[in-house]
Amino acid sequence: MKDQDDPEATGADARFAAALDAYSDLLRRAVSRYCPRDSRIQCADIEQEARVRLWRAFRDEREITDLASYIYRIAATATIDAVRRVKARREEHLGEEGECEENGPGLWVRPPKDPGQSPERQAEMGEVVRKVDEALALLPEESRRAVGLYLQGMTCHEAAELLGWTEPKARNIIYRARDAMRRTLSAWGIDYEVE
Repeated sequence: MKDQDDPEATGADARFAAALDAYSDLLRRAVSRYCPRDSRIQCADIEQEARVRLWRAFRDEREITDLASYIYRIAATATIDAVRRVKARREEHLGEEGECEENGPGLWVRPPKDPGQSPERQAEMGEVVRKVDEALALLPEESRRAVGLYLQGMTCHEAAELLGWTEPKARNIIYRARDAMRRTLSAWGIDYEVE
């Protein structure tokens, strides 16, 4: 770890401080824009996480060509990560109480159990959910993130904003990923529409 007498560390700290002076309002607005209003997530916590990520980028001397865009993307990814952590904790909690089927950490919201379904039908749906998660895991990281957001109920436009992409890019990636998942599931003998 670099100490305060290290000129590289102080240079990174100075660049970090200058970036926050210039763009702290942008960072705050971006986090508050993407932070879900109905969750228990504190925008201040996400903002702090984004600041840590930005400081690490300066410390590691990462080349940043468009600082405003970079800070915006950091805010979006820090928010996505926070939402995923909350969602994972919620799923674990529900699984412990027996209210939600435990299917592992997927990126999409699983259909709720129907108490009127037969045990055989519930087992079939559990298998479909497991296979959808497996098909999702086979996608490249960029596609997995985009279609994961889409399967959670976000529109292509919302996913694009959250990922820092254009809407056409997000729509293209999501539709191609859906088609790839459909083909994979079909090859596995599952006729499941990835909506």
